[in-house]
Amino acid sequence: MNKKMIAPKITLLFTVLCGISTYGQNTDGNKDFFERLKTQDLASDPSVVWQQFGPGMSGNNKCAFWHPTDPNSLYISPNMGNSYVSFDQGKTYNTMLDEDATGYREGQRGPMQLFSIDFSRQNPDFGFCSDDKNKGIFVTHDRGRSWQNLNHPVFEGKYVSCVAVDPKNDAIWYAGGGEMRHLGRMLFPNSQPHGSKEHKPSLNKLWKSTDKGKTWKLMNKGFHPDTQFETLLVDPKDSNTIYASTNYGFYKSTDGAKHWKQKTKGFDYDVMRAMAHHYDPGTNTLTLYVISNPMWKPDGKTLTDDKGGIFKSVDRGETWQKLQGNLSLDMRQFQNNADIKKSYVHCAAYVFGMKDGEFKKKYPEMPSAITIRFNTIAVDPNDANNIYLNNEYSNASRNNFKPGQIWRSKDGGKTWHVALRNGKAWKKGSKDYAYWTDRGNPMGTNISLRYLKDWVDRDFYERKGSNFVRWNADGTVLHTQMAKISLMSYDKGETWVDIDDEYTTPGTESYVGAGNSNLPGHGFYQHPEVRHKVFCMAGENSLWITNNEGPKLRPGAQAAESHNFLDNETSLSWYAIHPKDTMIHYALFFRQAAKGKFLKSIDNGKTWQEQGIAIPKWETKPHSGDQSVHQNHLIIDPDNPDNMYFVVPKRSTDLEWVGNSVTGFGVHKTYDGGKTWQEANTGLPDSRDATKIAFDPKDPKTLYVAIQNKGGGLFKSIDNGKYWSKVSSTEKISGDQGINDIHFSRDGKAYITAGSKRGKPNAGGVWVSNDGLRTWKRIFDHPWTNRIETAYYNPNTILVSTLGNVSIGTKNAGTYLSQDGGKSWSKINKGNGQSDRINDIAIDNYTPGKFYASTRGSGWYVAQHPKPNKSITTQN
Repeated sequence: MNKKMIAPKITLLFTVLCGISTYGQNTDGNKDFFERLKTQDLASDPSVVWQQFGPGMSGNNKCAFWHPTDPNSLYISPNMGNSYVSFDQGKTYNTMLDEDATGYREGQRGPMQLFSIDFSRQNPDFGFCSDDKNKGIFVTHDRGRSWQNLNHPVFEGKYVSCVAVDPKNDAIWYAGGGEMRHLGRMLFPNSQPHGSKEHKPSLNKLWKSTDKGKTWKLMNKGFHPDTQFETLLVDPKDSNTIYASTNYGFYKSTDGAKHWKQKTKGFDYDVMRAMAHHYDPGTNTLTLYVISNPMWKPDGKTLTDDKGGIFKSVDRGETWQKLQGNLSLDMRQFQNNADIKKSYVHCAAYVFGMKDGEFKKKYPEMPSAITIRFNTIAVDPNDANNIYLNNEYSNASRNNFKPGQIWRSKDGGKTWHVALRNGKAWKKGSKDYAYWTDRGNPMGTNISLRYLKDWVDRDFYERKGSNFVRWNADGTVLHTQMAKISLMSYDKGETWVDIDDEYTTPGTESYVGAGNSNLPGHGFYQHPEVRHKVFCMAGENSLWITNNEGPKLRPGAQAAESHNFLDNETSLSWYAIHPKDTMIHYALFFRQAAKGKFLKSIDNGKTWQEQGIAIPKWETKPHSGDQSVHQNHLIIDPDNPDNMYFVVPKRSTDLEWVGNSVTGFGVHKTYDGGKTWQEANTGLPDSRDATKIAFDPKDPKTLYVAIQNKGGGLFKSIDNGKYWSKVSSTEKISGDQGINDIHFSRDGKAYITAGSKRGKPNAGGVWVSNDGLRTWKRIFDHPWTNRIETAYYNPNTILVSTLGNVSIGTKNAGTYLSQDGGKSWSKINKGNGQSDRINDIAIDNYTPGKFYASTRGSGWYVAQHPKPNKSITTQN
């Protein structure tokens, strides 16, 4: 039976407000708080702590490093601008970023995407790391829980790809410049054999510090002038001996980095992609491995191996032996596999500077012997002959091709086999079964997944490559990342398991994540008749709905249940439920499968059908980003539910949605329940940069839309969106920066927010109107204030989010709470590493003091205030 909404009768009750936090400031006649907000890095109220929820990981990650001596400590940096640390081998994580520091572009929050990390062998809490920004290197004194930018002028404006410590003396550190650690982004076409990224200020830069990083000296005598460093290693026995793998060869110094000499004996190529080592202190044997970028050459109508490959040294880098074994593939086996052939052709054509069709015409035959261009190498800490190679053939990489994600040799490189197997090809009876068994390859799928369990054997050969392969310090855990899923092996790669999520109830899709999310959050939706459920929209991960099962796994944990719309990945832009029939649900999508479509469910979200086309299909270009159309804030007329509206912002990247919308800017409406849609922009400025739409609570024929940036403002329609006119009372507030948000509280007040990325320090904030939008009073002052929400249960509870304004040095972006109707405020960023990149906020309708934040790249966060306002509404 369909559940009908019953319009609640609201009775306002008197309540005593909670005490004002010392982290807040009264705004009546005292502007000190807001002045400090623009000039200082204010500390957040420690009593309110955000906890991440939703699926673990669920996004691409190419950066992961274990502590060199602590086998439990793991450091990761997924690619959406977040960094996490785990102290329990990846079971749970916390942010490594400073939630109260200036915006991420300033480089003061901590490492955004790790390039390298190392720690003292005398003090495991002391270490340095570098990241993929040219903002400097970072130091920690608490084992990576927090990091501080060294802010040393020698690193200003330079990329630092690797750091290394002298294992016998933690006063001595080395740092190498370049971008060789940009896995998947640093490409190696024949036209640029030493790498496609070449940042001039970062070339030929190797620094040494002898005072724990206080001072640094350039030590680059002997290197090629365009050198970029990939790995630095100080000899475990002799501190004067240092090794360097670079894009111009392998180098060695025997005098503490004063002089360097290239070691060439045994090599046939000089571009080093990766390096690993094994040290046996009992015999003082140091075994070095490097990947010299495999090169290919034409061979009639096909290609074949030329130079490069896997090399090994057992005499401290003086001479090298090539480890070929059976590593090269006979690709003729895959001549009739269109997927493998496409992968190979696309890669090889790029390497040879050709279009795919041109390459196929010139080289129509598949190679009989060709070596994959592996990007990382790892060696078992307990066995120098147990070696692993990683094949990154997806995720923005054009360096590689299928098949085989991780390759392993148990005998020092004599024989190799695919160690991570996912796909139907590995099952008995497949057309390639004999090919692999003849190579001595173990067979059978050997991965186990949870949230993304449908990825198991979804393809003949898995469409996603692996990004890296890394050992922990004691050799008990082997770690890799298969696109959106981090995988652990506890048996040296015989099997792989997903530990990013834990089931709250076996047999359901309800999970508690590990806290390492890379999910693009896309906002929240609540329906007043659907209690204790928050609908959470996500890029690439569809819909998640909160539940109360989290504490069964961890105290205070928030659980959520995954819901899919289609068999393919979808990016949910907005979600809404019919105002009078809660069995009817609607969904919009900003990219991937169903993009631009308007879907409808009549069975409480169990099954879905296409209702209409909200945004006509738009074309996308390969290798050009997400190319989204963000369809936000879907609202449904409570009197006539066939009338629906949503907005598409133009400069959506600034608001921390993933990518700018590419088309369809402005207001969209339907009068037939979503079967047909039309633009409704008459009277709006040409930019149509619409960020929020809302009904007048007294009359749904009257709507308001916020338009951000120059020429924007607050606009009103009294005819269901046919025509719009500017709300004159807001023109002085909007100025040349527009209006960002419009919100009506349940006690009849209207709120707007204003401000912009480059606006003046005193231009933004929150304004409230008590007289039907005729006059306004500013209650919050920050130059880029984005979202505002008031609580359903008590309108004196106000939550605000701000973004990083350039005119004040991007200080104090994040979330702010008032529990007295805007008289005083407290900053509440604790626990949210992307506090400066929030795109939506929400206040739980029925749990007082429970707040939500949606971030660009670390999913969703929830916080519970220890002393929330009491409810001042009752339903009769």
